[in-house]
Amino acid sequence: MSFPRLFKAVSFCLISSGFVAITAAGIVTWISAILFSAVLIFSWVVDSARIERSVAGRILKFLAPGCIPLFIIDYTLLSRSFENAVFHLILFVAAIKLLTLSKDRDYLLLYVISFTQLLAAASRTVDPVFTACFLLFLFSAVASMILFEMRRSNARLQKEAKVHPVIVPRELHGTGMELFSPFPVKTMLVTCAGITLLILFISIPLFFLLPRATLGSYRQPSGKTLMTSGFSDRVELGHIGTIKQSDAVVMRVKTDKAFEELPHDIKWRGLAFDLYDGRAWTRSEQARNPIPTQGWYYKLENYTQRANLTNQTFFVEALSTDAVFASHRVLAVSRDVGRLRHDTLGNLYTSGHALNKLKYTAISDTITPDASEMSDLRPIPEDILRVYTRVPSVDPRIARLARRVTEKAANRYEKALTLERYLRSTYEYSLVLRGTPKSADPLAMFLFDVRKGHCEYFASALAIMLRQLGIPSRLVNGFRRGEYNSIGESWTVRQYDAHSWIEAYFPPYGWIEFDPTPPEPRPPRSALSRLLYDLSDAANLWWWENIVNYDSARQRRAVAAFLDRLDNVNSRIRGIAALAHGKIQSGARAFATGWIILLTIVALAAAAMLLIRPMRRLIIKPIRRRLVRENPRSLTIDFYEEAITLLGSKGMRLVRGQTPLEFAHGLRGHPAASAFLALTVMYNEARFARFDIRLRAREAEALLNALRESLSAGASRP
Repeated sequence: MSFPRLFKAVSFCLISSGFVAITAAGIVTWISAILFSAVLIFSWVVDSARIERSVAGRILKFLAPGCIPLFIIDYTLLSRSFENAVFHLILFVAAIKLLTLSKDRDYLLLYVISFTQLLAAASRTVDPVFTACFLLFLFSAVASMILFEMRRSNARLQKEAKVHPVIVPRELHGTGMELFSPFPVKTMLVTCAGITLLILFISIPLFFLLPRATLGSYRQPSGKTLMTSGFSDRVELGHIGTIKQSDAVVMRVKTDKAFEELPHDIKWRGLAFDLYDGRAWTRSEQARNPIPTQGWYYKLENYTQRANLTNQTFFVEALSTDAVFASHRVLAVSRDVGRLRHDTLGNLYTSGHALNKLKYTAISDTITPDASEMSDLRPIPEDILRVYTRVPSVDPRIARLARRVTEKAANRYEKALTLERYLRSTYEYSLVLRGTPKSADPLAMFLFDVRKGHCEYFASALAIMLRQLGIPSRLVNGFRRGEYNSIGESWTVRQYDAHSWIEAYFPPYGWIEFDPTPPEPRPPRSALSRLLYDLSDAANLWWWENIVNYDSARQRRAVAAFLDRLDNVNSRIRGIAALAHGKIQSGARAFATGWIILLTIVALAAAAMLLIRPMRRLIIKPIRRRLVRENPRSLTIDFYEEAITLLGSKGMRLVRGQTPLEFAHGLRGHPAASAFLALTVMYNEARFARFDIRLRAREAEALLNALRESLSAGASRP
């Protein structure tokens, strides 16, 4: 591959990395992405410099100032978003530059645009795709900057007539790239890869060691917000069915219990509703009260000795709701959820959740109620009965059906179980209804006419029938547990896992969940697609949990674990100095994190400073020498320039107007004179006599070493 081709390839990789990053982050529309991709491919195939000199190039330059009116039209009429209009403007400018790419400033502008796009994507996404784009950008930026400087320096030297290529293929005559043929592509790419790895080698430890700020809530950018029905102030029957047809991931949940230890019907509670008007559910109480903190948690309820505690860690995507999800009977929520509030229905809310990803931990009591403890002799509080047994004007057949189905039940709890089983076994689950929710009584239509529906109809029917039997109940919207990923040991919850069920009040347990909806069929997937998805999802969750969510708390835990391991390894040494160690340890742990970070940074900086000169001598110079050795045009000046530099460091400098031979003869009597004179003669032969210096490259290198030794010996003489 020639130098121009390599330079264009790495430059296009740099440009593409920023573009792919903003596309993956959802910043630009797919139409814009397709159009810009077409321009990118066309610019790669066609000679942009030729377009720039043609009539089409002049037309494109004439259109460039028109980007401002296009931006105004886009902002006011089309996208109506300042952010989207800005990115469309950037893509428009980049497209024009790609089609007229010829000058150095065109490349520099495209490099800056790509860097800006990468920064924008970093503020909108944390997905692993961005990491791939960043690594591609880092490598191509290193290569582009090196090749760009070589290209510009070559043009400057040729313009000043300081470089005269001696062996040039005919096809490269007049291109300006004669100096770089043949070009050592493999060596250059390996060098750029090594520099990239060195940057990562220094950066990765700093990522884990630099101090982190804990803001009290975890907020991460997202390029797209999922619209979720059923989690607003009003929920009409039938609306949840619209999102159950989407397979977009809503959240991922990790628990401290194995798959088989969790309740088989565990669900992630969202919002509860208590007021039904015959067509929709709302909340009668809108007030949201703050929850006091206790340590690192918001404490909601006290737990009893028989409680079955389950820790859940939620990784929630950006949703159009401020509801906080958790398993039923939440006892505590971690403070990284943000400012937590609740209402009288047990709903939890956090500020700023909408449009942002969220990570938090919840502790719930997932104990299974004991039916033997349920008795009608236990009284239900009056305020519970007053609020949760209100029934609107509905079809009287609903009450008669409830009494007929439960006439043989022994107590209130058995009545609830009987109605739950009846609805599960008698009615069919379907997202498509033959009737319409706009009928006079949607529940009557569901129970007596259509006899099929989705979860909102089943849950609403059970709630109203229980209320007509004097049992307090309320509707709950949330999500089923989702699909278990055995690789990542987590639950993946999608939009089609959205679900409705009810909670009924039974002392002494309080609110207990009932789910009358028959099992819903899940979309079929092959074993291979399931395996591939589980691998991808597990990697995504690991990235989110261990990289994106690496905060000060995790940093402290990592340092504490490191210190514990040191304690185990050095237990015998500490035993010898137990008394002294005991006095020091009390104060050391408080500052251990800061000192370890500081000492590590100082050590890395010192190591880098110590390695600069050895790396330059052992790595950079041999690579440079190899590049030159493969390029006879540069050998005409390389050895001679290094000799001039060595002499200049000893105070012997070439005077303006002095020829190389005059300067060499002026050094007579100096120990280095003979070696430098031989190098000067070789330089003149290579430059002016069209002599291939590669034939005497080893001789030139030996003379250069002799010159270096002579100068060192002369400096050491008294």
